[in-house]
Amino acid sequence: MTDTAQLAIFIRGVDENFTIHEELAALYPMKETTRGEDVFLSLKEVLQKYGLKFNNLAGIATDGAPSMVGKNEGLVALIRKHFDFSDTPLMQYHCIIHQVHLCAKKVNFEGVMKVVVKTVNFIKSKGLNHRDFQTFLEQMESEYGDVLYYSEVRWLSRGKMLDRVFQLKDEIKVFMSLKGKDILEFSDPDWLCDFGFLVDITKHLNNLNLQLQGKNNFIHDLFGKIRAFEMKLKLFKSQLKDQNFAHFPALKTCDPVSTERYVLTITDLETHFDSRFSDFKNNEFDMKVFYSPFNVCAEDVNETIQMELIDFQSNPSLKEKFTNTGLIEFYSKYLKQSEFPNIYKNALRMASL
Repeated sequence: MTDTAQLAIFIRGVDENFTIHEELAALYPMKETTRGEDVFLSLKEVLQKYGLKFNNLAGIATDGAPSMVGKNEGLVALIRKHFDFSDTPLMQYHCIIHQVHLCAKKVNFEGVMKVVVKTVNFIKSKGLNHRDFQTFLEQMESEYGDVLYYSEVRWLSRGKMLDRVFQLKDEIKVFMSLKGKDILEFSDPDWLCDFGFLVDITKHLNNLNLQLQGKNNFIHDLFGKIRAFEMKLKLFKSQLKDQNFAHFPALKTCDPVSTERYVLTITDLETHFDSRFSDFKNNEFDMKVFYSPFNVCAEDVNETIQMELIDFQSNPSLKEKFTNTGLIEFYSKYLKQSEFPNIYKNALRMASL
């Protein structure tokens, strides 16, 4: 490994037969600078290599860095400057998994993380201490093994590490006391409640993060999972207000006197999810025309599709085929481009995202 920045270019495309291709097209070492222009030239080189045209680009997802989304000199701005997308506007997205990561950072219980990380680092820092702890756990007949290292880089490790330490908190408390490193927070009921809440909410965020990974997902599938999580946040907030810990088992074991702090944290999460995924919501009806065309109102969609959509929805044969076949199979076999050119075009765009 080196300190050289790496530019990963992942391409997802769809042909006229609705065959979807996904692959990591290139991994470029950015040896000197990582300006928007540098990224643009690297991307241009990759597209030329594969015989792909910028004008056929339906959407682009980035990590949101200034070199990617800068107003004048960012990658997206340069693409729009050099190529014509007047026929089909280029959709710009901030990577959905990265967005979730940024939202998760708003769950700021630094007082908990600082103590837990310090404790884990003490246990893991020296081989002797580490072996002593493993032996101690065996003597206590604990069902849990070695604690997990915390990594700032690997976000998922935070949830696993928190959960493991919480489950072992009594054993760790005694062990650290024997080492002359008493942890006062492990005897503080309020701190333990914060710890329990952080374990539970991080686990929920981790589950969402995992659901968003993998191949063969469509943009509406991913957005649907975000929508579902936003609904879960509303449920969490309502239940915690009523001291209902059905979905917060770690917090429940701490029996908190007040849940106001946790309700406010979830409210803050709701706000950030709503803000960060607004770009997806702006294209929600285009998605719905693709995955559920018979259940979208013509008045809600782009005017260029309205007439076609009414004709489409009034065709009983198409409705039957859509109901009884897979999404891509329907568009590849039964949707005639000559009859529904704009719906066909929208389907290609959505399938490529």
